[in-house]
Amino acid sequence: MIISADVLSDDSALSAHLAVVGAGPAGIVIALEAANNGFDVLLIESGYGKFDAGIQQLSDAAAWDPAMHVPMSMAVRRQLGGTSTIWGGRCVPYDRVDFDHRRHISDIAWPITYKELLPYFQRACDWLQCGRAVFDVTRMTHLPPSLVPGLLDGDGSTATLERWSLSTDFAREYADALKRSTHVRVVTGLTCTEVISRPSGTRADQLSCRTLDGKRVSIQARSYVLACGGLETTRLLLASRGPHGGPLGGHSGHLGSWYMGHVDGVIANVRFCTPPRSTIFGYERDIDGTYVRRRFSINRKIQLQRELPNVTAFLANPELADYRHRNGVLSLAYLTLRSPLGRLVAPPAQRLSIAGARVPASSHDSAARVPVRSHLINIARDCTSVTRFAAGLGVRRFLIRGRKRPGFFAAYSRENLYPLQYRGEQVPNRQSRVSLASDRDLIGMPKLNIDLRITQQDVDGILRCHQVWDEYLRHNGCGHLEYLSHDPGSVVQDRRGVGGSHQLGTTRMAARAEDGVVDEHLAVHGMSNVFVASSSAFLTSSQANPTFMIIVFALRLVDRLKSSLGEFSSA
Repeated sequence: MIISADVLSDDSALSAHLAVVGAGPAGIVIALEAANNGFDVLLIESGYGKFDAGIQQLSDAAAWDPAMHVPMSMAVRRQLGGTSTIWGGRCVPYDRVDFDHRRHISDIAWPITYKELLPYFQRACDWLQCGRAVFDVTRMTHLPPSLVPGLLDGDGSTATLERWSLSTDFAREYADALKRSTHVRVVTGLTCTEVISRPSGTRADQLSCRTLDGKRVSIQARSYVLACGGLETTRLLLASRGPHGGPLGGHSGHLGSWYMGHVDGVIANVRFCTPPRSTIFGYERDIDGTYVRRRFSINRKIQLQRELPNVTAFLANPELADYRHRNGVLSLAYLTLRSPLGRLVAPPAQRLSIAGARVPASSHDSAARVPVRSHLINIARDCTSVTRFAAGLGVRRFLIRGRKRPGFFAAYSRENLYPLQYRGEQVPNRQSRVSLASDRDLIGMPKLNIDLRITQQDVDGILRCHQVWDEYLRHNGCGHLEYLSHDPGSVVQDRRGVGGSHQLGTTRMAARAEDGVVDEHLAVHGMSNVFVASSSAFLTSSQANPTFMIIVFALRLVDRLKSSLGEFSSA
């Protein structure tokens, strides 16, 4: 069932076998998996079934660098389904190389192996509805073997795939299952403000929660899972007093540190010298109907030998904001994203990302009027293609049932020239961190100060990976890279503002308590019944957006919880 905390009385007390904080993808998966095994679950969600602007304000940080980090109001969503309600749907696992002990990346090793996680990949795909757990085109016989003719795997590869979720919104997809379940109670409009434990104890006793209008609710359970997002999970631990007086999980001094995400942008175009019509530049469909997209990657052996970060890249559209592309379809997309209609096409953070950093802040800006006129000229010159595209996009985006195309490509390039958009692993940096501020939100919780940093090592890693791809293309006689600037490192630096959409590292996983916050089973070190189901526990950021791996770890955690919950329920 789903109930609103508005109907609860002040000082209510609730109990269950398992309490899960946060009804995003991880929380929903854990709750339903546990319930399907007969355990009573309380799933606590700060927001409601629909977006509420007042509740969303609870995510606002006290301080952050706008050049480095998007506002939290754009990065996350407080409502049933969590940030999946504004998620693009890209499903990508970590790679085997991410679990190698790479001393050029991390000072400690992952306490688990890639092999341990592989059995959960298909289960994660099933929950995400992204088809088969196949992320390499060499394992497919129905798709062409290479991105362009003759581009064989070597130091580089174009065989790795992204998959795309059928339904990106977990609330829309799983709300009925939550309502029907006799073992899950979802309480919306209730924010967990503290995990309470006894001095010198090893177990949490209860959760202290509040509503926006000031009601207090306590929750008791056998086990507690914090699944309220990367920074909100960290914030909750920082705001909770641990058994030894400091923040819960703050025993090692690592809580809140090692904040990382991904470095993303375009510093080069790829020019192929193969037949233009043979280039696979857009989305393809697997045999089950799932959309997939090919990416440039770098061989594991080469990554280790050259001490490279894990970086991938894919063919992209020209920057929409730059009217000099002279493409009417791209100009239409740009103006649509800038207009009030843009919110129907993509959430705010995605609109900024798709439209590019040069989107004017205001249509009343005098400097903005000339580019708008130029975009309108592009549309007028290309009205046939624009009309065809607009009609097709409307059908694909709003009318078609089932799998919707995740994005668009305006057209293939006659010059066989495409922007190469990269997504790079950010090297963990202890000085990149979040901490509690003196400012408090509307329910009295301390807000966060956010200090996300990128280093010269991050910039150099992106540049060196592009060198590998350039060598790879030239070696195969298929093309080369053309850099957009004589100083591509400065272009990487200029793209810093994309940080914050992926929040990793601030409750990092470690085998030893002195090296991290949670152990290999996601339990807070020293606490036997408090677990973290969040990308904040990830030791490294890989090349992948974290949603797929969040589900993988959530499934692994709930399998472990089944035994302890079983002992409790049979007692």
